[in-house]
Amino acid sequence: MVNTDILIIEDNPADIALIEAYLKESGFKHTLYKYDSLAGGLSFLKEQTVDLVLLDLKLVDVEGFKTLQLFREKVPDIPVIVLTGFKNEIMGIQSVRAGAQDFLVKGDFDPRSLTRTIRYSLQRFEAQVKLQKKAKQLSQSERRNQLAHQIAHFGKWEMDIVTNAMKWDDEIFKFFDFSPQSFQPTLSDYIKYVHVEDRPKVEGFFETAIKDGQPHHIDHRIVIDNTVLKHLQIKAQVSYDEQANRILLVGGVQDITNLIDPPTTSNQQVDTKEEVASVPDIEESMFTEFNFNIRTPIASIINFLYLLEKTTTTDQQNDYISGIKSSLDDLSFALNNWFNLATLKEEKLDIKNSEILLDEMLRVLENVSAIRVENAGMSIVFEVSPKLPGVIITDQQKLSQILYNIIETAIHLGKKDQEILLKLNTKTGQKPVIHFLVNASFEVNPFDTKELDTLLAPDVDFNEIAYKKRDFLPVAITSKLINCMQGRFELKSKAAGKRLEIACQIPVVASDNGELNLPETPTEPVDILLVEDHDLHRLATRRMLTSWSDMVSVDIAEDGQQAIDKAKSKNYDVILMDIQMPILNGIESSIKIRSKSDTPIIALTANESKQEQERCFMIGINDYVVKTVKPQNLFKRIMRQLYLNRS
Repeated sequence: MVNTDILIIEDNPADIALIEAYLKESGFKHTLYKYDSLAGGLSFLKEQTVDLVLLDLKLVDVEGFKTLQLFREKVPDIPVIVLTGFKNEIMGIQSVRAGAQDFLVKGDFDPRSLTRTIRYSLQRFEAQVKLQKKAKQLSQSERRNQLAHQIAHFGKWEMDIVTNAMKWDDEIFKFFDFSPQSFQPTLSDYIKYVHVEDRPKVEGFFETAIKDGQPHHIDHRIVIDNTVLKHLQIKAQVSYDEQANRILLVGGVQDITNLIDPPTTSNQQVDTKEEVASVPDIEESMFTEFNFNIRTPIASIINFLYLLEKTTTTDQQNDYISGIKSSLDDLSFALNNWFNLATLKEEKLDIKNSEILLDEMLRVLENVSAIRVENAGMSIVFEVSPKLPGVIITDQQKLSQILYNIIETAIHLGKKDQEILLKLNTKTGQKPVIHFLVNASFEVNPFDTKELDTLLAPDVDFNEIAYKKRDFLPVAITSKLINCMQGRFELKSKAAGKRLEIACQIPVVASDNGELNLPETPTEPVDILLVEDHDLHRLATRRMLTSWSDMVSVDIAEDGQQAIDKAKSKNYDVILMDIQMPILNGIESSIKIRSKSDTPIIALTANESKQEQERCFMIGINDYVVKTVKPQNLFKRIMRQLYLNRS
């Protein structure tokens, strides 16, 4: 066995003694050097080379994340394992992101896990060094290859045929005038820039290439920024990725504009209105990417707030927590408005119905609106009819957004010191469809009723509203949302223009099942497999689930392949499956798990789409949850699946 030289920089003699004892007990052959300060350890490393460093983040001369930063600046070529306390596990995760090979939580490891972490860290560091050497060797060749592609205007791509997620090289991003790797493209991102007359054949090209597995190529046009016309030639063929166990569509794209029609200027200009109208704004892609990247961090914050609430806190701290939660809800509503704006401009809004608890949805809305109206110097009263059913079937996000936007409109257009009255009622109709009636009434400052009426027009210009009449944007979005939900929306001027009444009618379905009478916590042991690749969200969700009940135990899988392996080795009661993951995504891994097991699977996604939801249910996923989901709602989803699976 090769001897391993280890330097431990730790100022607690008890922790050093414990690590020494563990290394001796495990029979790990080593030489251990010890220093109690970062300065002492760095001075030692100037004279002596070691294989590995165990670095405590809290030392006599420096503490916190700065400890690792200073160490990495001075000694970047030695692998380091961070030592951290249990309460600073998040710091350990961040340290790995910043260059540490791994981290150990004091009091939470034994001789076996200590030596395993050391061995894996050494192996991982050795592999990284080899990859860096190989990268340097290939860099010159890659630069020549890249230059050749640029000269030929040629780019490479691949596509996952299950999710339609694509990978483009830098050259393809340039074809579409995007910064290289500025977003994660999909097939729909490619198609929407194809000239409207060429879209059917391009869509057929991809379908045929996937079905028959043969090489294919076509020429087609794309339109950039509504003005620039380019001619592309795209090639594709099915390929099996044995390492990742995935079927891909791979190919290349070449800009052949100069070969088709050499331009007299730097770019061919699109002259016809039809061609200009064929391409949507790039804002939708930006909004989609923004939506995807922000939902998971917000979900982590919500889970950590839930954990914070379960600790001992003062009344003042509870008030702060309540304020943060309401602010997060407010942020979510605002983000949904902007995301809906992007999809409404493309007329691509999908309705995603599900069973919802009406009281719970209204409680969130009341909490958010209380802060909003208080800051505006107003007050609000909710009048909720007892005739409304407790459980309804509708699109919860859109219904919540409509109500939020109505209140937002009242705040923007109303007067200080006034009361906003929000009435919620029902209208009898053909069963099981009922009509959810909303009537908001409030005093208004002088406004142009004709201008408000234009916001309800089918051809309303969202760009003009967003940039010139932002206060009216919620009204325009609400009108479109209600139309998509087959409802009615009216703005009525009352009392000679001094009062405004907003009235809407939204059809919903009364649930036949009603709310299942389920316990709030499990009454018997529940084993959950959490599949999540995002470090902080994984940590927050795991702690949130285990704090829910002593009956709950949680195993972790960091990618789809780990999920498959763990599902084979253990019978879980529920699997929480993130959809966007490396190696194998949630859909692919769920297909493999479902072929061997009927364990309930709840999909967790940060990038909601109707196509993804339908695909999830089609392959046997039991429930579909969009981040950010509140802990109590996730608990109810889990309890429902446990009930359905055991009944």
